[in-house]
Amino acid sequence: MVDLFDSEMVIGFVKVVVILACLIPIMYFVTRWYAKAHKAHSTVHIRERVPLGGNRFLYVVEWAENRYLLALGGQQITIIDKQGVAVFQTGDQGLSSVQGEGGE
Repeated sequence: MVDLFDSEMVIGFVKVVVILACLIPIMYFVTRWYAKAHKAHSTVHIRERVPLGGNRFLYVVEWAENRYLLALGGQQITIIDKQGVAVFQTGDQGLSSVQGEGGE
């Protein structure tokens, strides 16, 4: 009859557990570092998100000195409006105003 608690099997199981206990935290921290490194260089910024219900949303996205109003629904994306962004500074506070093609 085969012994279920054979010493070689127990040692093999302990080795697997120790290796996984070392690899899982390393993988966790590497993926967090990788995500932060790539997010820091992003030029696309989501300024606002408005849920409309039924898996539909409006997004205000800023990219390349422009703001876009996007409608997302299911598998469809529609650009509703595009505006240029001008930034004015007054003293210590930065005030931004939107100027563009479809704006007021």
